Amino acid sequence: MPPIVAGHEDQVAVDAVQARAKAVWPRIASDLGLAAEGARFRQLMVNSRYQHVRSVQVVQTATGQRYVLRAVFDEINAAKQLKSLDRHQQASERLRAVPGVSSPSILWRDRDSGVVLMEFAEGDTAYRALSLSDYGLAERAEVLRRIGHAVAALHRVSDVGDQRFWPKPFLKQVSTRAEAVRAGQFHVPKPKKFLGLCALLHRAGRAARGQVFRGAIEHGDLHLRNIMMSETDVSFIDYSNHKGIYPYRDIADIWISNCPDHLAPDGCQPGFGGIASADWAAFEDGYGMRLTVDPLFRFFFTWRLFKLWSALAARPSYQHRRTADALAGALLVLDALLEDGA
Repeated sequence: MPPIVAGHEDQVAVDAVQARAKAVWPRIASDLGLAAEGARFRQLMVNSRYQHVRSVQVVQTATGQRYVLRAVFDEINAAKQLKSLDRHQQASERLRAVPGVSSPSILWRDRDSGVVLMEFAEGDTAYRALSLSDYGLAERAEVLRRIGHAVAALHRVSDVGDQRFWPKPFLKQVSTRAEAVRAGQFHVPKPKKFLGLCALLHRAGRAARGQVFRGAIEHGDLHLRNIMMSETDVSFIDYSNHKGIYPYRDIADIWISNCPDHLAPDGCQPGFGGIASADWAAFEDGYGMRLTVDPLFRFFFTWRLFKLWSALAARPSYQHRRTADALAGALLVLDALLEDGA
């Protein structure tokens, strides 16, 4: 993972990345026959861990056309970035035949770097769409059904056939991390609770061992800010995987990545993992599968909680509030899983 930079040093790095990305625009415009002069750029939010190597900007030409200019200047992970772009391009091409589901087409690409120009995805993030439903500006169940339906479509066009699940490589990581925590070599918040999560993962892994599942190339970072929604379309952006074949990891990402944001609020009946039962019902209806009773999905949901909890150990001190909120959510999810006997 690239180092986190902060303060003045951070802003200097961010500004340098934005300028470097903009400098490619004249070449892109020339290659595509677009007007380079008069273009306006608007910076989009980027994960703070990567903002010193990654730029995402909306480009609006003088004639009003809008595109997304995405650039990643990360030499260490360059090969992975290029393969993830291949994955995005493949998904975009395969989803063209699916009404109402898409990924923005890549219109221009520098094969020697991670700079691309893509179609502009209309609408707003699924995160915002779901938030607006809390204020009565959208129907929450319908938003979740649409998301579930679109994720199912993405997984269908990414199909790699029947696979059999063996938990050993995952559980080896769990055991190694648990041993480090016991030895005081890895410091996580609430270590006893974390060790309880590790034990739960071993039980869940045994329950799913040998299960046959339908494999699909994962998106790799499928939180609700990487899903765009308009009145007619659901679109996937920012792919971060090119070889993982466990589609349930994508779904676990949706619910756990922004923990505790998607847990059942007061007054709602909590279901599996502390998420509202009504939310699960709507999403599963769209996806076309009872996920929460599937042992393999339950394993990967718990695995995602393990990854989130482990990552809290590396959070910088200036993110104390976010860390505390995430930990509080993780504890609620763990308690719900233990109560449910996951």
